[in-house]
Amino acid sequence: MQCLTGAAGANNVPADFCEKQLTKQRSINWAVLPDKPSPVDGTVRPFAVIITIRGTHSRTDYDSYNKYYLKVKNFFDPYIEEHAPEHLKHAWFSSPGFAFYGIQRELLVGSYSSLVASLGIALLVLFLTSGNLFIALYALITITFAIAASVGIFAVLEWELGIVEAIIVIMSVGLSVDFVVHFGVGYIHTDSKDIDYERKKVKTRYLSQTSATDDPESTEKICTWCVLYKEHQIERETRVTESISRVGSAVFMAAFTTFAAGFSMTLSSLCAFRQMGQFLMTIMLTSWSFSMFFFLPLCVIIGPVGNCGSIPFSRIIEFFQQSRCQN
Repeated sequence: MQCLTGAAGANNVPADFCEKQLTKQRSINWAVLPDKPSPVDGTVRPFAVIITIRGTHSRTDYDSYNKYYLKVKNFFDPYIEEHAPEHLKHAWFSSPGFAFYGIQRELLVGSYSSLVASLGIALLVLFLTSGNLFIALYALITITFAIAASVGIFAVLEWELGIVEAIIVIMSVGLSVDFVVHFGVGYIHTDSKDIDYERKKVKTRYLSQTSATDDPESTEKICTWCVLYKEHQIERETRVTESISRVGSAVFMAAFTTFAAGFSMTLSSLCAFRQMGQFLMTIMLTSWSFSMFFFLPLCVIIGPVGNCGSIPFSRIIEFFQQSRCQN
């Protein structure tokens, strides 16, 4: 077995390293690819070292191949930094044998990064459409739970992460945001007359119940906090009730029709069509369920009241218009 080929390789690859590699129980072939002769002194400098290693790792097993890749890379990087000639200090490890592993790694890392970026964009869109910071945060939490539940269902269905599956996971953010946007906007834009009417009714009823107390000073303290709490609570309930009455049926029909479209695709003989149908059914079911039974109850419990968390976009626009006119 020949370790080094070419005078350039003999002068640049340490012999002790070559001997250590040849004593191991594996097949290694070294070759030095000569670069063009130097225009200064006419010598030939190597720009690459090709090493062939015969392994038994399964390319479809990502975990074992990832450990093997990191083990090889963690060996080559310090060695190149310590022993490589000056013109090869910037070299890096690369192998066509890790091409499929590279695709798997990029799909895994890219799916997570794209999902995080999509959630960030969704938060911005939710904030601009609702105009309320708390509603945007609650909606983002709801979307995150819906996507997590969907990915769990995909795992139960024994999906493996591929190009189609990665696209599907990233698309889930855009399809999940629709329902919470409708409910959130309906919550914020509830008629103020209905809210004032319900608050006055609760205040009158509570004050009539506590008016029979003998201690007027303690009654005043209790009434202030209790009335405020009950007014806020009835405002949240009124907003949620009106939001459901306004957009609840439209949201349900949108989810049902998309679910039905996905169901029709599951009858296809093509795997990609079946997966897309399963995806549509799953994401519609989870996003509608979480928007109805998580987002709305969350708004009933700790939803914003009045102008809490709202950004006065109209006033900001008027301010810029006035400043422009003055200039």
